[in-house]
Amino acid sequence: MRTKSLLPLTAWILALSLFLSGCSLSSGGKETETSPEGGETDSSLAENETGDASSQSGQDQTPRDLSGLKLSILGDSISTFDGYIPTDYNIFYPGSGDISTVEKTWWWQMMNTTGMELNANASSSNTTITGDSLDTTGSAPGCSTKRMIDLTPGDDGPAPDILIVFMGTNDFLRSVELGTFTEPSQQDEGIVTNFCDAYELMIQKLNALYPNAEIYFCTLLETNAGDVDEYPQSYPATNKNGNTIGDFNAEIATIASAYSYPVIDVHNCGITYEKLDQYTSDGVHPNTEGAKLIAEYITNALLY
Repeated sequence: MRTKSLLPLTAWILALSLFLSGCSLSSGGKETETSPEGGETDSSLAENETGDASSQSGQDQTPRDLSGLKLSILGDSISTFDGYIPTDYNIFYPGSGDISTVEKTWWWQMMNTTGMELNANASSSNTTITGDSLDTTGSAPGCSTKRMIDLTPGDDGPAPDILIVFMGTNDFLRSVELGTFTEPSQQDEGIVTNFCDAYELMIQKLNALYPNAEIYFCTLLETNAGDVDEYPQSYPATNKNGNTIGDFNAEIATIASAYSYPVIDVHNCGITYEKLDQYTSDGVHPNTEGAKLIAEYITNALLY
């Protein structure tokens, strides 16, 4: 894929700032009654973690038709594949890990099942949600305008019909300050070091740029990397700030739900702490079987 021109970036940022300044934060991203089906609030997230995945089963429902819809992805290394992300982005698969062909990635498997078409994959390895929102490099954070505009192909490509956000693990691994979300509030551009603030800024910008897209936010997979507590290699992994993946997932669910966006609890897809050796290559990155579990779980959430 070719690198997108960034000459209009200043205009994008100015227009976006003007738009956001006029947004009503009390109403959130989308009205609850028009939110896409299949999402979960933080309460259903808690239910799933106790074994109740009834909202994901879809056994007694008719799947909706997603064929032909345009899919865009905002992610990190888990969602990369060489040749399918912008050329200035950081690549993980297939050079690293155990996914050797694009057909084995979670998102390709999902498209193959649903009939969706790839619009743009703005996934870059080794990136966080937090960081400089005005960064224009391939390592720009998830809250950056650069990553937002790369969710469309080319300079004037179509907006996505469905947009999946699946990143945040690197924030946990780098012990980024988690913060606490209480209620929607306007977030400013610039260097954002707090995960909750950066995640909210990302949501506000996605809402402004893609108001007609169905946007889904995914919880993070469990990991045994970055565990620095007094009981390493035992559940749960704890970073230097004493936070767990569960802590980050709780904030993701709370923030997305506050803006009336659905949450897909990928943490509950079957890649448990005890099965990381089976479904990942290094305790972080899914192998082929792990990608299959992710694909099946997200597909089920979208279809039902």
